[in-house]
Amino acid sequence: MSLINLHTHSSFSDGTLPPERLAAVAAAAGVGYFSLTDHDNTAGWSGLGPLLSARGLRWCRGVELSTRLHDSLHVLGYGVDPESPALLSALEEFRRRRLARMEEILALLRPLGFSATLADLEAAGDLRAPGVAPAARTYGRPHLADLMESRGFVKNRKHAFEKYIGYDCPAYVPPRGPDMEESIKAVKAAGGAAVIAHPGVVEKVLDLGAWKEMGLDGIEAFYPCHTVRKMGEFMALARRFGLGVTAGTDFHGPGTGREEMSGFEYDAENFGWLEKYWS
Repeated sequence: MSLINLHTHSSFSDGTLPPERLAAVAAAAGVGYFSLTDHDNTAGWSGLGPLLSARGLRWCRGVELSTRLHDSLHVLGYGVDPESPALLSALEEFRRRRLARMEEILALLRPLGFSATLADLEAAGDLRAPGVAPAARTYGRPHLADLMESRGFVKNRKHAFEKYIGYDCPAYVPPRGPDMEESIKAVKAAGGAAVIAHPGVVEKVLDLGAWKEMGLDGIEAFYPCHTVRKMGEFMALARRFGLGVTAGTDFHGPGTGREEMSGFEYDAENFGWLEKYWS
């Protein structure tokens, strides 16, 4: 049985493993179909493809874009050209917006007793991802939560989100990312397929009909927190709107709470539409 996992993260965004380690971890877990989908970043794909091929994995280059509509409304891009000038320009802008959000959050944390700068965030990133230039990394709230934990201000990432930086908390700042149309266009401009990530987490804001008109190609029906019933419902929605389905676990690596590399059984009937994107 070969597994498919098209939703993973590395140390180039908020994962804890370098991309080259993902190839070994995925192969050991029985994953045969793989994608690295770092947040607003494709730098981790440099040199990764041959390592995956050497271990017998089929793969497609991926990315995950975080939209401004909801903290968890993300667009996965598959089969993108990681060197696409249009995509690289868009990702640079999206990362700039992330840093602006981080500065706003840090300003709100200071009166609450936690003082840090973007430079501190970058220094913490140096420890987690040595050799990765700060400009090549994507920074988000998980990095800030880790910094807060390292200084003893919170117990762990979960504590940081629940008490300080999560939705409706005192240091919460709404996302500054692209809207849905901007996200889908960025993926399509790079030759990729645009897919809604973890729809069960954002079910209340789903508007598949409108997004299909914008160019949406698929929906991540298979995801760890989706029940069997929900998976069936999302597959039915995909058929209704003429969308493909994908599968992923949102692997982030040791110490993140999303540290088990696994996947879903590969089924050509469900995932065959991705064939043209595989390497």
